Amino acid sequence: MSLYTLLPDVPAHVLLIAPLIVLLGYTIFGATGFGSSIISVPGLAHFFPLTFTVPLITTTDAFAAMSTALRWRRLVAWREFGRLVPAMLIGITLGMTLLLNLPRNPALLALGVFAATYGMYVIIGPPKVASAPAWLVWPVGIIGGIFSALFGTGGPIYIVFLSARIEDKSALRATSSIVVALSIWIRLALFVATGLLLNSTLVAMVLLLLPVMALGLWLGNRLHHALSRGGVLRLIAGLLIGNGVALIVRAVESMRA
Repeated sequence: MSLYTLLPDVPAHVLLIAPLIVLLGYTIFGATGFGSSIISVPGLAHFFPLTFTVPLITTTDAFAAMSTALRWRRLVAWREFGRLVPAMLIGITLGMTLLLNLPRNPALLALGVFAATYGMYVIIGPPKVASAPAWLVWPVGIIGGIFSALFGTGGPIYIVFLSARIEDKSALRATSSIVVALSIWIRLALFVATGLLLNSTLVAMVLLLLPVMALGLWLGNRLHHALSRGGVLRLIAGLLIGNGVALIVRAVESMRA
């Protein structure tokens, strides 16, 4: 049986556009180490509700993030990891509650604002913080967990905090990878428990997109040394701002209708 026969309700143009969005997201991820969810979720949200899009990309992210986390596990700063996990769990629980109960248009509006704001943040550049006090782990972990569950985009929030706590770049990459991987697997378990992943259309889309994800990672790894990091970041910022504004306009027009 063809995967396409399991997707009777998905328009043909979406079946063409969705793989291109995911290919772009994972090509950027392969080249820079981030960008899969932050690109894919806002792009796919034009065609699917967040209760479909976030579990979909979380599932494909699981395959990409786990291999990285296992490869770097010996360098993890376990003390910082242990501090972050409890707050992250609280945030993921709150974010899941919002994902299940927030109406579609307000959710799209919130995602649009987040995407456009993060795009501007990428252009301006992260603030140079020499160190961060340990107590910040609670607001950062909770906010990161909320965004992880609601939009699948909490990783950058964790990384900004951890970069102000961990000086060694290898330890930072390893710790960030395992934090993101744990967040993904916790969300996957919650998506199964709430029934969001028990959806034949969603499973068929995951199977359809896994080869696209693998191709994107391969392309990104090949392009890693050829691409300018500054150029890639400007591309990401432009995509986020454009997508964010489009989502805001779509949400506002739908609420007025």
